[in-house]
Amino acid sequence: MLINISDAQVVQPLLQRKSLSPEHLYLYSGKHYNPGTRVAGESLVALETELTQSTLLYLQAQDLFEELDCCYKVLSKALVDEEPETFVLVMDELAGRFKHIAIHHFDLAYAYLAWHTADDYPVMHHMLVALTLFRVGLCSNRFSDGELTSHLKAALTMNISMLTLQARLRAQTEPLSRDQRETIRKHPEQSANKLKLLGVKDEIWIESVRMHHELPDGSGYPNQVPNNNVGSVLLSVCDSFNARMAQRDYRSNFTAEQAVKDLFAHADHLYSCFTAIILEELGIYPAGSLVQLTGSQIGCSLIRGETAISPVVLVFRNLPSPGPGAALVDTSTDGHKVRNALPRRDLGKLPGLLELLSKVV
Repeated sequence: MLINISDAQVVQPLLQRKSLSPEHLYLYSGKHYNPGTRVAGESLVALETELTQSTLLYLQAQDLFEELDCCYKVLSKALVDEEPETFVLVMDELAGRFKHIAIHHFDLAYAYLAWHTADDYPVMHHMLVALTLFRVGLCSNRFSDGELTSHLKAALTMNISMLTLQARLRAQTEPLSRDQRETIRKHPEQSANKLKLLGVKDEIWIESVRMHHELPDGSGYPNQVPNNNVGSVLLSVCDSFNARMAQRDYRSNFTAEQAVKDLFAHADHLYSCFTAIILEELGIYPAGSLVQLTGSQIGCSLIRGETAISPVVLVFRNLPSPGPGAALVDTSTDGHKVRNALPRRDLGKLPGLLELLSKVV
C-alpha cells in the first residue's frame, strides 16, 4: 500500500529523523510564523501531520541536497587547489557539517550521495565514506568526539594523492598498468605526506590516512603490517563497503548483502564489528539503492525501515509497461516487499533524486 500520513507507525519515525524548522512548516502550510513565539511540541507535530509525508521529505531534501552540493564543490576545490593557507580550516568546517548531517539527516544524505556518486566518483566517494564513518563510529562507542572528527577528516582526504588516477579508472576497461598499480599501492603514504605539506598537524588524521589500507592480519598494503589502529580500521571498512557499492564501467555494483559478506570474510573481530554496524544502520537495501519490488515496480530505497529489509522506497518506474505515477511505498506491507536490488547500469541514465522526489509532492 502507499504510505498514509495517518499511519503513526510509519510517519512518526520519519518525523523524528528529520529536522525541518517550524518556519519552513508554517510557510509551506500558509500559516503565519512568529519566530519570537515558542511553539509547543504537540502543536508542531500537529502542524507537521497536516502536510503530506512526501512534502516533508521534499522540503528537507531541497535544503539538504543544496548543502551537500555546496560541500561537494568546496571539497573538490580544496583537494585540487591544495592551498596550505586554507586547507585545514576548510576541512574543519566540512567536518562540522558532516557530523551534523550524519546525526540528523543520515538516510537522505546517504541516498543523495549514493545515487549521484557516478557524477564525480573520486570526490563523492570521499563524502560517502566520511558520512558512513562518522555514523558507524558514533554507534560503536569506541571513539571520543575529537578522535572521530579526526578520522572523519581522514575519510575526506584519504585519496588526495591519486584523484586524477581514480577519475581515469572509472572509465578504464583494460587491466591496470604497472605504473597505475604502483600509484595505488603508494597512495596511503603519499596522501599522508601531502597532508603534512598542507599544514595538517593532527597525528590521528595523518596516521588514519597512512594506515587505511593496512589490515589487522597484515595482508593489506603498502607495507603489509598488522593494523591495530582502530580508527584506520573503521576507515578501511567504510571505504571498502562504499567502493563495492559504487557502479563501475567494467562491473556492476555489489548489493549491500554481497558487500558485507565480502567484508565479513576477513574474519577479524574488529572488522566484523564495524561491518555489522554498517548492516544495522544501512540495512540490506541502503538508501540510494536501485530496487525492484514484488511485481514490476522499480524505485530508489530512500529511508531505512523498521527492519533491515523493509525500507521506504521512492517508486518511479513500472516494468515492463508504464503504470501509476511516482509514489512513496512502505515495503513492510504485504504485496510491496523488496524482491531484490538491481545493478544501476541495467536502467542506464537515471533522473536526479530531487527531481524524482518532486514527482510525489
